[in-house]
Amino acid sequence: MGAFGSLPHEIKHRGRAITLYHSEVLFMTDMPVTSVYLVTQGAILVFSDDGTGLKRCVGPQQIIGIHDALISGTWQGVGVAHGKTEVVCFGLANLHAAIEKIPQAHRALLDDLLAI
Repeated sequence: MGAFGSLPHEIKHRGRAITLYHSEVLFMTDMPVTSVYLVTQGAILVFSDDGTGLKRCVGPQQIIGIHDALISGTWQGVGVAHGKTEVVCFGLANLHAAIEKIPQAHRALLDDLLAI
């Protein structure tokens, strides 16, 4: 089943499916974050800037990119596919629009969480 097979109908029409194969790079340190990704199959391994340490493993039904987009606007590591991996790509415009609409108290909490 493809990346869109088990997603709710409204998500299927808002994102774009991308298939990566083992060791393909999704993003690199200091590249601008232009999209966030929902992993639907496989995993994205996020390595340190120099590639020597594993920082995070992002698996199915996890989103990657929101933190990087909001704290610096650039990727804070190297993202590499682990096995055959499918992701759904979402542009940042919708994320920024949603953040602008949240209540101020929630925005303050979000700002505090990003500062950690």
